[in-house]
Amino acid sequence: MEYDKKIVNRLKRSDGQLHGVLNMMEEGKDCVDIVTQLSAVRSSIDRTISLIVAENLVECVQEDIKDGSTG
Repeated sequence: MEYDKKIVNRLKRSDGQLHGVLNMMEEGKDCVDIVTQLSAVRSSIDRTISLIVAENLVECVQEDIKDGSTG
């Protein structure tokens, strides 16, 4: 499966956020701030998973229709 550039960019953004969280931890930042940022990373990754699953589902259905498969 080829992944849309938007999905790849979304994951790169999540990666950057996660590196930011690691920096915060190394700097001894407040745990509330760290947990807030981790929650944002998790939400971003969850959304990316949803997009990948939805896209894959669409592709599978389109392939079945094209191939004449009924399930």
